[in-house]
Amino acid sequence: MVVKVFVDVLSQPCRSVMLFLKNSKIPHEFVHVELLKDEHKKPEFQAINPMMQVPAMKDGDFCLSESVAILRYLAMKYPNDYPDNWYPADIEKRAKVDQYMAFHHQGIRQPLEELAYEEVWYPFMLNKPIDEEAVKKYHEHTKGKLDIFAKTWLGKKPFLLGEEVSFADALAVNELVQSTISRDPVTDSNDTLKAYMERVRDALNPAFDELSADIYKWRDEYIAKNKK
Repeated sequence: MVVKVFVDVLSQPCRSVMLFLKNSKIPHEFVHVELLKDEHKKPEFQAINPMMQVPAMKDGDFCLSESVAILRYLAMKYPNDYPDNWYPADIEKRAKVDQYMAFHHQGIRQPLEELAYEEVWYPFMLNKPIDEEAVKKYHEHTKGKLDIFAKTWLGKKPFLLGEEVSFADALAVNELVQSTISRDPVTDSNDTLKAYMERVRDALNPAFDELSADIYKWRDEYIAKNKK
């Protein structure tokens, strides 16, 4: 049976799930839900996820939302259909992946989202002028969070949990790539993070660039339009 996964490539969590599936043999179908066209609010999608958020998943009659829950479900249902490094069978290594996923939302996703809303989303969605003081405050706060992330989670390892990519890297790197839609990307001052992003990109290409194409385009257009 093919698992249907409802996604929008503009969403970081969606791209994380898609990267995993593209690097697996799990039978799947991507169903694209355009957030900017409010397709997530349609009754047929609400029947799958009443929270009206992507990603969401439908496996037969079973529906599930939240990227971390979807990743774990797919890994446990199809243990032989993906490279072990993504979610290791070894209980201690798997626990380390789980540890990062428990940290991820408040650790880097939330501060990066707060900055993005002030600089990108509020002006884009609400036609609101950029609040330079608010952007400066969130930029400094997020920079500090990412410095801690780079030191405590990455350190001198090539990937977050060792020598190969895992769920942790798929989740983290998509947040970092999204943050480059900025006049002053918060990752630019951290050479460790920039090198890490390139390693993950190289490890997961061509799927990585394929899924990030719209983000790269949006980034280039945003920077050209909003140069200081």
